[in-house]
This record gives sequence, structure tokens and C-alpha cells, in this order.
Amino acid sequence: MPSFVDDTIVAISTPPGIGGLAVVRISGPLALETINQYFSSTQKLKPRYATFGKLKHPALSEGEFDDCVVTYFKGPHSVTGEDLVEISIHGGAYLQQKLLEVLLRAPGVRAASAGEFTLRSFLSGRIDLSRAEAVADLIHAKDAAAHKNARNQLLGNLKNLVGSISEKLIHSLTVIEAELDFSDQEIDFTPSSALLGPLFEIRETTSALLETYFYGRRLEEGIRVPLVGAPNSGKSSLFNLLVGEERAIVTSHAGTTRDTIEKTIVVAGHSVILVDTAGLRETENEAELSGVDRSLDEIESADLVLLVHAPDTETNLDHDLTTTPYISVFNKLDLVSRAPDGMDISLSCTTGEGLDLLRSTLYEQVINMVNKGVGGVVLNSERHRDVFIRFKGQVSACIDSVQSEYGPEYIASDLRAALDILGEITGKTTPDDILNQIFSGFCVGK
Repeated sequence: MPSFVDDTIVAISTPPGIGGLAVVRISGPLALETINQYFSSTQKLKPRYATFGKLKHPALSEGEFDDCVVTYFKGPHSVTGEDLVEISIHGGAYLQQKLLEVLLRAPGVRAASAGEFTLRSFLSGRIDLSRAEAVADLIHAKDAAAHKNARNQLLGNLKNLVGSISEKLIHSLTVIEAELDFSDQEIDFTPSSALLGPLFEIRETTSALLETYFYGRRLEEGIRVPLVGAPNSGKSSLFNLLVGEERAIVTSHAGTTRDTIEKTIVVAGHSVILVDTAGLRETENEAELSGVDRSLDEIESADLVLLVHAPDTETNLDHDLTTTPYISVFNKLDLVSRAPDGMDISLSCTTGEGLDLLRSTLYEQVINMVNKGVGGVVLNSERHRDVFIRFKGQVSACIDSVQSEYGPEYIASDLRAALDILGEITGKTTPDDILNQIFSGFCVGK
């Protein structure tokens, strides 16, 4: 990783909406010296105090440029571990860009790269890698559930879980290394078989953690719910009612929908992506056939299917496609005296009857997908999942070594390898190329 000893960076941290405030951050050894060239106030800047004043410099404008509030944090007591200055100015685009342009002319100051403020925080030991990644998750959270999961990670849930597992491994390693260090003395050592209990427990915890990944990805990507049925079964009408707007074209002619239409709604705090699909039927029309193929693809990638039936249509799916959880919905209830047997929900898009029951059923299905996690940790990162898969494999290797009664030096080597893999989560043993990849995905100013 690069060294930042003589480096000072600047970026717009929080670009606001119209009429709001923007925060420009400067971090590095020249932060205080740089802002003092442009900031005028009756008070001297003091660490951890917000000071009101004016930005004033010929390079900015004739006379005063803008009122502002400057907060100074002296390193290492800052988020980056370095001297840090935050300048709160009015949020006009011209003000932001002009200030940034002038600050970048200052000697020794350069523009921050993506995620560099958080990277410096990690490198200075202010946060571990799992909490650094949580910053990006928090920024990109699309709903309450994703926000809560990111917040839990930012508070250190994953770090604490990894720490707890590490302590058990280190204890086991200490037992084995004691035997290696004092093997020539007449001492009764703890048998290596005593390590099996903790190792089995660690593997079980890791397995449970890996099982949270399915739900964790839904937090990131949304729960995908296509509306599937025969042409003219009322899928588009139902889609429009659920999303609360006229997104899909509705006509009395079968086959109106030729392509998928998506809209995200929030159910039980989770993003649910509703997908209106083309009607399923045999056809030789090339455009309609393409729509049917896309509908089948949606079913295969769905987390839940709304299978829509109607009095004048019949919806049939191949057995392989019905392995996805689904809700059978009988539509156009206003056209018949009673709904057929075997339907989960009966409703009418015309009268609205049964629509509330469908919404509550959808709510229950989403709640049933929720995974509380392990110690409040739900895996949503492919990187974390890969690390824990390799870690579980290494723990299994440790168990095999103990059960095969290998020598303590082999068991110790396996335990150290497991600790090294686990250290990739918090950044203790993470290679530089992985770190660069992680932080390059951040936005500038974070």
C-alpha cells in the first residue's frame, strides 16, 4: 500500500441538494496550513471546535467568497488519523468547484482518489477492513433492512465475531506450541484431541454464517418477484396496482406485454423488485417468443413468483420451474361466482377485492426470508463469503490433522493457516491488490 506521510488530499465529501450545504475535507500534514490561507475568523481554529468565519482570498474572488464553518481535528484524533479539516459551505455547484479548484493549487495538496479518506482511516488503525467496507454498504443501502445490516457491520459486529473465533484458534495454537516448546521436558500436555470440541464449534459457526449469504445478497440486490401467467390473465393490471402507478400497458388483447417491466417497492423494510412478464403460451411470433423466453429466465432467477390465473386462462409451469416458492393468485374474481380450489389468493383488479390479502401475504413471505445472522452478522459480500469458505476448509483440515494424530508441528501449521485466512476479513493479512480493489469501489470524498 502507498505511504501517505507527506501527502495531503482534498475532496468534496457531501455534495448536497439545491439550497443545502456541502462539506469539503482536507486530510494530511498540510491540512491546517492550507485552510489558514483562505479562512478568516475572529477566533483561532482549535481542535474539535466548529468555527464560523469567511472564505477570503484573491484566488477565490474579489472580497469575501462565502460564509463557512470550519472544524479542525488534530491527528491522530480524527477519522483518518491525520490532521483533518472540514469546511462547510453553501451548496451551490459554483462555490464547491471554485473552492476545490483553488485548494488544489496549494503546494503539496492533491485530489483524493475514490475511497481514500476511508483507506487512510484503515491504514492508521482507526477502523478495521470490515468496518471500512461497511461505510460503502451504508452509502449504497437502498432500504431499511440493508441500512440496518450495514450499520451493524459499521458498529463492529463482524469484527467482534472474527475476534471471538480468532481467540479460540489462538488458544488452541497456544496449547500446541507449548508442547513444541517443552517437548523435551517431563510435562503432562493437554492431548490434541481436546482441540476437537472448539474446532467443531468454529466450523459449525462458520457454516451458519455462510448460510446467511443468500439473504445478504437480497439485501444488496433486492428480492426478485416476477408476475407470471398466461396472456390476458391480468398480470399487468395487478402489477400496476401493486406499484401504485401505470407502468405496464393494459389492454384486452392477449400478448400486449412483450418485454419485462420492473419496479422496486418496499415490503417489510426490504426492496422487492416486481417484474411484469410476457404471457406464457406457445407461439410462433418471434417477438412474442422472445418475451416468453425472458419470462422463463425471470422464473429461474426469482426468489418468489406470483403465479396469476384467471377464469378464461390457464397457467401451467414445468415441474422444474415450480421449485421456486410461489403464490397462486386467482385474478378477475368479479367475473365468477366463486374462485376455483387450490388458490392462495383470490382477487379482482377491477374492484380491489383481495388486494390487501395479497399484500399481507407478500409481507409474510418477505419476513420468512429474513435471516437474523450469527451474532448479528449477515454476509452480503462475495469477498467475505470467499474468505469464510476457505476458512471453513482450513478448519476442516485442522480437524483432520487432529483426528489423524499428526504431530503437533503439523497441527500448529494448519491452525496458523486458518488464522491467516481469517485475518483477511479485518485486514490483518489482506493482500494489497485486494485492498486496492475494495477501496476503488468507493465514491470520491469517502
